Amino acid sequence: MNPHDAPDIDADGNNYAHCSVSILIDIKPAEFFEWYTAQRLEDFLLGTLVVPPITHTEMLEGPDWGAKDSARKIFFKDGTVALERITATDYPNSYEYQPWAYTSPVRFLSDYAKARTRALEENGQTRIVWDYAFHCKGSWALPLLKLFVQLDWKRNMTRAMDVIQSHLADHGTALHLNDAKVLKDAA
Repeated sequence: MNPHDAPDIDADGNNYAHCSVSILIDIKPAEFFEWYTAQRLEDFLLGTLVVPPITHTEMLEGPDWGAKDSARKIFFKDGTVALERITATDYPNSYEYQPWAYTSPVRFLSDYAKARTRALEENGQTRIVWDYAFHCKGSWALPLLKLFVQLDWKRNMTRAMDVIQSHLADHGTALHLNDAKVLKDAA
């Protein structure tokens, strides 16, 4: 699939099932995003009972990941896939992206999502805020989609942020998540 074939973003906020999670870290925003955009999704998006973990990603044609219009294909443990593209960047403050083309069962309820990660200075630390909103395919789908987002997708995001927060507290940005795991496994 061509990353430029993504659906247009619906401006009506009422057509989305939203959730947001945040963490507080002792890393400067510019350091965070430089580190974060280099991480492998499979090292922190570990899944839940309903959402399968990510196994790997493949870059699609275009700029390197982290740049506006960069895109990748995401592979999940259950064999499903999704596409994802960065739609806007304002480093070191934020970036926005759009997942779409899901092959998982969520495709029956949502045709795409919009998401934003922000780094906000807070009392000498940085608050990382991850906002995620699944666009519903119709008003009939919204209640089910909201239930999924609040009961499981938000749990997936919270777990991912816990992994990131714990790693940064232990290692800062000196190690990638995978490098720290390799060191821990070797010990």
